[in-house]
Formats: sequence, structure tokens, C-alpha cells
Amino acid sequence: MSRLTLYPSQQRAIAQLRSDALSLKADAIDNLTAILRLSNIPSSSLNLALDSIRQYACVALHFHPDRPVGNRTVASGLLEDGIYKSQFETGISNGLVSAPEAPRDEWERSLSNGAYSGVEATHRPKYGALDLMRSPDGPAPRFGSCFFVLKPDVSQRSTFTFGGSQADPKYHGTVEEFHGILDAAFEECFTRDFALGVTNIRPSKLMKRIINLNNPVQNETGPSRNLDHYVEAQVHGDILLVKDILELVADPSFHGTDTGRDLEAMSLKYEFRLRWHQGFRMQIVHVTKDFRGPTMPSLAARIAENGFINAKAIGTAVRVLSGDPEAWKDRGTLPEVLQELKLLWHVLVRFGKEVEE
Repeated sequence: MSRLTLYPSQQRAIAQLRSDALSLKADAIDNLTAILRLSNIPSSSLNLALDSIRQYACVALHFHPDRPVGNRTVASGLLEDGIYKSQFETGISNGLVSAPEAPRDEWERSLSNGAYSGVEATHRPKYGALDLMRSPDGPAPRFGSCFFVLKPDVSQRSTFTFGGSQADPKYHGTVEEFHGILDAAFEECFTRDFALGVTNIRPSKLMKRIINLNNPVQNETGPSRNLDHYVEAQVHGDILLVKDILELVADPSFHGTDTGRDLEAMSLKYEFRLRWHQGFRMQIVHVTKDFRGPTMPSLAARIAENGFINAKAIGTAVRVLSGDPEAWKDRGTLPEVLQELKLLWHVLVRFGKEVEE
């Protein structure tokens, strides 16, 4: 556990998921042992992998920096406040409002056995993804074009699920009790040649990646474009930019913009590294109707900049829409068009081209 003092509700949530993980531990060890044997991986690798996760695994927090929050953007708010706020504090949930008694409340109540019921918004968890694969676009790019990489000690006060908590996943864990989640990842890798958004990967390569988490070099296989397959992280307690951030990885479409300048100022003010990943860019003629729905091509054409969409173009559309929903009523209500723009971001992640150096 990190030195940060946690509220009783946060301690109860961690204890609940640790208990869940312990109940799966024996079966997970048996299955992992069998997979390692069949994959010709030394049995000693299991403890090496678990030790690597305990010491070096980092949580990533994806976000869209240019989204409006009141009269500020997410990036300007982070710069001014120096604290990463949960969706329950900002009211923003991947482009939609996270309201009291919304589905997220039910998912969280089920996950933590009610540990957070009735508590203040500031006490509730912040959601991210555990970065085990080190892909350049982060472990869960569907949730944002930029991401903070938290220091490994923050993982000590985090809990995890194999998959998003909205799906009521079976496998829960902490960095100290990670056997069940590791088992789920290796089972998928063994049977499908797939792990956490990475294709054509066998258990031996997955094991090598996890054992080498202390290597800061990212994988050279390109972006994962991962929309659905991740280890969700629930971070309990405050996330302070001045002490908890290892680095910020940003989308290059914001370079030279007000949002980009806020990101640069943030890294200087709070003294963490800023890197620009290669981002995604897509010609509107390549946006099809058979991924995320038939309205995607017309939406892309409406918001495109010089015939292309990127993270900045989608963010600009969100801000314009939020400021004047009436101008977009031909496409639907404010929540409906926000949902469309979120889905267009998924299209861009999956099919967009990396921006050349």
C-alpha cells in the first residue's frame, strides 16, 4: 500500500477485490502451471512475472484533453488544479455525463460490494487500465487520445479487473494478488494467439513482455488500436500531478494548439516527462458504414479539417456541439450526437493511419 492515507470506503473496496482474487488463486495457479508447461516456459517464470507486476506495472489514465468541463477544458483544469479528478467530479464519462444513479453507479456497487455507496464524489475511484503491453497508443485508447502513466507505487493502491467493470468480470485482483487476472490473460493468449489487444502473440512472448516491464522502451510493433481488451484499473485515493505522474503521452494533433500548450505547461509545472505518440489521422473517404454504424461517414465529413479527421477535429466538434446543441439538432439530441462523436473516435483508433514523423 502506498503511503497515502485512504478513506475507510477506499480501504473496504481494496479489501473486497483482494478477497475476490484470493478465492480464485488456487485454480489460477493450476491453470497457469499447465499453460506454462504446454508452452515450454519454465515454471519459475510465473513468480518472475508476478514480481515484475508488483514492482513495475503502471496504470495509464486515458483522457481527451480538449473536452469542455464548465468554462475550462480538461487540460486547462488539470494545469490549474494539479489533481486528476474522477468522472463523478467532472461529470464527464468518455464524452457523456456521469450522473448519480447512472449505470456506472450500479457497476461500481457490484464490484466493490457497496463500499462506495453514499460517499462523496472525491472519495470514489478513478478509472484507467494497467499497462502490461506498452503499446505506443496506451493500453485503452478508446478512452482518450492522451494518457498519463502513473508511477508504479500508485498501483499498490489500485484494484483491477480483467475487462471493463461494466461487464461484471469474473477476474478481480490487486498487484499483490494478481494470479486470476494473469491466468485469464494467458488463457486467452494460449487459445487465441491474442492478449490485451495484441494479435499473433504466444504465451512465451507475453511472458517476456511482462517479465521485462522494467524496460522503459515501448514495444516496436506499432499501436495496438485496442478498443475492448484491457485490464481495467480502479485507482483509490487522490492522484496528484506533482507526485503521482511518471509521464504524459499526448496526441500530436494538439501540438501547437492551446490544448497542446496546456499539456506542455503541465509537464513543466509538475515536472514530469511529456512525449508525443504518432497519433491517428484518417481521410473521410475511408470512413465506412459497417463499423460503429451508417452515420459515421456523414459525421466525419461534417467535422473534417481539410478532408481528414483526427483527435483535434473530433474534440473541436464536441466543444462546438456543447456550446450550440441547436445547430446539430438535425443529427439528434446533445447526448445522441456526443455518442456519435465517441463512436467516430473508435473508428479513428481502429482504422486511422499513424502520423508520419
